[in-house]
Formats: sequence, structure tokens, C-alpha cells
Amino acid sequence: MITPDSWLAEPRIICGLMSGTSLDGVDAALFRCTPSAGAVPSLELLAFCTIPLPDELFELTRGIINRTENVDALSLAHTAFSSVFADAVRAVCDQAGLPMQAVDAIGSHGQTVWHQPVAQEIDSLRVASTLQIGSPSALAQLTGIPVVADFRPADVAVGGQGAPLVPLFDYHFFAQPGRDVVALNIGGMANITLLPAGVDVSQVRAFDTGPGNVLIDLATLKFFGKRFDTNGSIARDGIVLPRLLDTLKKEPFVVQAPPKSTGRELFTKDYLDKALEYNYMSTQPAEDPVRTVTEFTAWSIAENIRLFGKPGSLVVASGGGTKNPVLMEALARELPQAEIVTSDALGIPSDAKEAICFAYLAYRTLGGLPGNVPSVTGAAREVTLGVVALP
Repeated sequence: MITPDSWLAEPRIICGLMSGTSLDGVDAALFRCTPSAGAVPSLELLAFCTIPLPDELFELTRGIINRTENVDALSLAHTAFSSVFADAVRAVCDQAGLPMQAVDAIGSHGQTVWHQPVAQEIDSLRVASTLQIGSPSALAQLTGIPVVADFRPADVAVGGQGAPLVPLFDYHFFAQPGRDVVALNIGGMANITLLPAGVDVSQVRAFDTGPGNVLIDLATLKFFGKRFDTNGSIARDGIVLPRLLDTLKKEPFVVQAPPKSTGRELFTKDYLDKALEYNYMSTQPAEDPVRTVTEFTAWSIAENIRLFGKPGSLVVASGGGTKNPVLMEALARELPQAEIVTSDALGIPSDAKEAICFAYLAYRTLGGLPGNVPSVTGAAREVTLGVVALP
């Protein structure tokens, strides 16, 4: 039996798994975490890979998120994701040239299918909820490796939003004593961590800004039958539709004060269709709405930095959205005072960041250390995140 003291006493090899709201694949990052003299261990990335989500599971999950599938589909996907996650672990171990037995633990974010951090009434109770599927017990049996998963509910249970959970990682690895930093992740949703120069962890703020890739992906799928806009090539051929952009800019979540978090329960296909209804005609080029939602996404990220952060900060970007040059160019236009770099410049591959983050949270959980930041999520206290499934 591993105790927190014994876990933290020696280097550990951990596999982090991330399947984001974009549904564009499963990221697997394998790294060595070595204790150091300070409180923060050193990280060495050993391998990283992404495996695509099988088409049938993609469609099934999209139906679950859009609430067109029933509980039997939810149960099926819950276990199916475990098999896909196991394949991702095997793939990244093969890439690293390591046997799976060399991995000490897996940190699995799971696949979010519902996130409702605002409490709702049920009988006499007020309950907030969040659900990430991909059975940790099944994954542990399929790989023979201990699994830490289900990270978000512990924070929600003590009054937090359950998101974002990357800020502790951002603080430990991106904060700078003499410079204001904004850590930006553009996944399905976009989120930022505000790290003013010399900030203490108790003062860190972080929150979702709104859509990341989600509306771009929905528009690309709707008009072109593709899951995402590769290299922003579709948006590049379009123009901005002013009325559609103005309508999107009225979204209240963007200017809502933090703490706040969101997901596909807000930014849905119906959300996009409603925005398009009176602001786009089918005679217009289909590239135009893709370009417009791309510009809106950049604006919504920048608006949150303008409202709640410092526009002249060093912006350290990561996530799939950094691969979209049209989105990144729009962001640079929105934030002319900022220096925008990818996390690669600070030693963390931008594609791998979230997977590494959840591996790091798993490392902390097995070490008995808290993983949330109450100033970020609004939780009443620090808590150790996740559940542990043993093989």
C-alpha cells in the first residue's frame, strides 16, 4: 500500500489523460516527476501522443452532451472511454519505449458530459453537479495501473465551481516574480489563470472565459461536415458577419465576474443555430460564420483579460486552439499590448499541457496534497481531488 510519504519520497512516472470538450481525441502525456528541495517537483516529459476518438463513440458522446441519448448510451460510453483511455496509455508507453508496468499511476480527467456548478433545487436540497465519464475502475483493470480520476466533484462538494483545475499547475510552473502572466488554455472552452508579478497562490484567480474551439468546431461540422477547422483554413477564406458577431458579443457569460465556469451545456448546437437564425443567410458563403465565431472566440478571451486581468501581460497559450493561426492572429489584434507565446517557450508542450496538468494533480492526490485553489473555484477550502482505483 502506497502512503503519501512513500509516494513523495522518490521519482514517479505518471501518465496523464485528457479528453476535452472538443471531442477531438485523447491526449496522453507520460512524464517523470522528481521530488526537489522545494515544494514543487521537477517534470520531465517522456512522451506525448494523441489518439483520435472513434467515430461511433464521438457521435454517441455528442448525443449524450446534446441530450438526445438515454442513460443506456451514457453507461456504454462510460465504459467505452475506459478502453480508449487504455489504448492511449499503451500508445504513449510504446512511444517512450517503456513497458506499462513502469508507470506508477494514471491521472485521467475523463470526458465531461455535464457541468452544472450553479446549485439547483432537488426536493429540499440545493445541489451542484459535474460528470466526467470513463470508468477509473475499468481503466485500472485494463492497464494494471492505479488510476486517479473524478477530480472535479470534491471541489464542487465544498462550494466550488469544480473548474478550472489547471491554476495550481499554472502557478507552480508559469508564475514569474517580476512579470504579470496570463496562462491561457484554448480547448473546447477557453480558460485563463491570472498570475500577477509575485502573486501568492492564495491570490490566484482563474476562470473560463467562454468558448475555445467549441463554436468553431460546431460551425465547421454544420457547414462542412468536418470535426474542426484544420489550421484555420476555412475561417481564413471567410469574412466577419457584423450582425452575427454583435449578437454573439451579447453573451452574458463573457462579462460575468469570476469565479465562473461553463461548458457544452451552454455553448451547444442549438446556441449556434439560434445565433445564426436572423444573422446569416444560406446565400452567404459558409466560410463566413466560421470566420465570425473564430473572431468572437478571440474577442471573448481578450475581453476577459481586459476586464479582469492586465492587457499588457505575457500571455502563455496552450491547447488545441493554438494550432489555429486565424484565431491566434485575431487574439493578437485584440491584445496589442500583450506578448503572446505558447507554453512550449516555457518548457511545457502546448498540446500536452492539460494532460500533464491532470497527471500532476494525480501526483498530488497520491501524495495527500490539495489540488484546488479556493480563490479560483470559490470553494470553501482546499481539498484533495479525485478517487483512486486500484488494479
